[in-house]
Amino acid sequence: MRLLAFLLLPLLLLAACDGGDGEAPTPSPAATAAFSPTPSPAPDELPEGFPADFPIYEDATITAARRISAAQGDIFAIGMETTDTGDAVRNFYEDRLAEAPWEVTNVVEIAAESTVVLEFARRGDGGQAATLAIKEEQTDGRKTLITISLPAPAATLTPTPAASPPN
Repeated sequence: MRLLAFLLLPLLLLAACDGGDGEAPTPSPAATAAFSPTPSPAPDELPEGFPADFPIYEDATITAARRISAAQGDIFAIGMETTDTGDAVRNFYEDRLAEAPWEVTNVVEIAAESTVVLEFARRGDGGQAATLAIKEEQTDGRKTLITISLPAPAATLTPTPAASPPN
């Protein structure tokens, strides 16, 4: 359950950024541009500080990319989709996250949801856990969703303002 909460928290926060008053939000042109799918993910589409050595699935479209501040530290939350099979995406990430500096620490299959979750970490970095979920959907054709939740390195944490003393 803790794994699922860690995986879903960034996505819930991404959704919460778009509103919350019960009415459909009207996105600004800048927000629309920031979350419009763009083919062939490029490093400049990812949040500032996102690890340049993290493998991005080449045939995916970035649908959301945020750096979210939390009490435990910043988290990168990335959402992508592709028409490739879930197995193709899984093979790519299992291979690439087995290479230095990354290592896969656990694989959880949720067959009822057509989902696989890879837990991974950067080697020698204190083992800060990260997750990558791959979910294959068969709605109006095949679509595979890729969700990455990756703690930001300590050197790139967003500073929190100090509280002012009461008068």
